[in-house]
Amino acid sequence: MILDATAGNRTMYETKNVNQIIYIDIEKQLWRKPTIYADCTRTPFRDKTFHTIFFDPPHTYRANHPTYLNVSKRIRKAIHRYKPFANVYYGWDKYKNRQELIAFIYRAQKEFLRILRDDGLLWLKWCEVDIPLHNILAIFQNWRILLKLNI
Repeated sequence: MILDATAGNRTMYETKNVNQIIYIDIEKQLWRKPTIYADCTRTPFRDKTFHTIFFDPPHTYRANHPTYLNVSKRIRKAIHRYKPFANVYYGWDKYKNRQELIAFIYRAQKEFLRILRDDGLLWLKWCEVDIPLHNILAIFQNWRILLKLNI
C-alpha cells in the first residue's frame, strides 16, 4: 500500500488518480480532493500499514503568503481553464517561521516511522528554497538514506 502524505493537488503525478495510492491532506480547498482529510503528523492508520510513503512538505514558510487558496473558487476555476497548472498549492502559508516548519517535519517523520513497514521506503521531496537539505536530513535520524538526487 502507498501513501501520499501531503498530496496537495497531486501536481507531481502524471496520472492523478491511482487506486493503489491513498492521498491525504488537511487542506479542504484543494482542486483535487484527497482520499482522506488527515494530518500527516497524526494519521488514522494502523502501525506498519504502508510499503511506501511520499512526503512533499512545504519547502519554506511565509506567514500571510499569497496562495492559490486565497482567491475565490470562481477565480480559481477561471485561472485553471487558461493555466492548467495554476492550481499549485505549496502550503507556504501554514507556518509562520522556520521553527514551526521544522517542528512539523519532525512530527511527520515520527508518524511515518510508526505507519511505514520495516522494509518500507519513505520518499522525501525537498527544494532548498530557504532551508538547506542537510538541515532537513538531520531531522530524519532513524532513517537510512538510499538515494539522494540533486536536480
